[in-house]
Amino acid sequence: MPIDFTLTNRPLMILRRGVRTISMLAVVVMALPAVSVARTPAKNALSGTCPAGYRVKAGLNVDFPSDGKMRAFVVVPPADLSKPVPVWVALTGTVESTNDNLNVARSGANALLADKGFMVIGPVRECANQDPDLRAGACNGPGIGGWNWRPWNEGRAGDASGDRYKIEEGPDSRFLIAAVKCVAKQYPLDSRRLFIGGISSGGTMTNRALTFRSDFWAGGLPISGEWYVTEDDGTALSFDAARTAVQANPSKVFQGRVGPFPLKTKLDPLTVIVVWGGENDLWKCSGILCADYRPSTQAASNYFSSVAGVIEIACSSSHGHMWPQINTQAFNLWALTTLASHPKGAPASEFKLTPPPEGYSCKMGPYTDHY
Repeated sequence: MPIDFTLTNRPLMILRRGVRTISMLAVVVMALPAVSVARTPAKNALSGTCPAGYRVKAGLNVDFPSDGKMRAFVVVPPADLSKPVPVWVALTGTVESTNDNLNVARSGANALLADKGFMVIGPVRECANQDPDLRAGACNGPGIGGWNWRPWNEGRAGDASGDRYKIEEGPDSRFLIAAVKCVAKQYPLDSRRLFIGGISSGGTMTNRALTFRSDFWAGGLPISGEWYVTEDDGTALSFDAARTAVQANPSKVFQGRVGPFPLKTKLDPLTVIVVWGGENDLWKCSGILCADYRPSTQAASNYFSSVAGVIEIACSSSHGHMWPQINTQAFNLWALTTLASHPKGAPASEFKLTPPPEGYSCKMGPYTDHY
């Protein structure tokens, strides 16, 4: 049967007309002002910025340029990203890896907090050379380049090489903020709920971040962190002399190599939960006692609680020098929920402290159980 080309050509003619129509619409759309098609930023969302060409993804992110070095961090997003979410930056210490801190129960398993609605970010220590599985290795030892201890740039050296870090925050502090801001380029983050915390050297790094950059962070959870107590003039003290000084005057606000010198008398609003692991919260270097976190947590608690506008909570337990071991996930959730319940800038008078899980004693204000 002959084919009727008149009928078969009709759809083709309609299609061609459609193409012309679509093309005309495209021209109109392209001519519209850019603001008409831009996505409106969510309320309280952190403004995101990344190094040129860098794009964050869930999981391990490597080759992130910061202070002339390539750094790495792990991103664990929550399922619900329909609105800006609170941020939890979890820092490991000297002998456990980033992935231990995120995924191993005894090390905190902090990645589980993504299931509770937090954006979890696990920075990798510079000494680990972007390896999230490195434990002690090169990270276990004295600091270099003006720093006291190796894992994080968290406390200035006691000699003249550390003097510049009396006023400069240091590369790790800058890296942590840069990583959060880059994550915010890809995911909606709540600018009022940016929290940092860690164990041991990670707790010390938390103290440094909060004392130097209270303009950025909303609060933190320094667990068994150092203060590196000094004389009032900033002169370094020996380990034994620092212990004796705090024991002799446990309510004093001590200067320390962890923060700026002199310590700031004013900070932006913060909520800080300081954690002490009890009588066994000690650390030995080559079998010799070299760190006692009773005086260091006392000094941290004294300082933060002395600053107007800072909400400081002092917590004690009996787990020793490690991530809190009693009801670990219940404690993690309580601590992060406590921090997130009080967004940055909310009146301190509105803060309400809820009871911690069993196994922990927490109170507002400086420690009174240490001495």
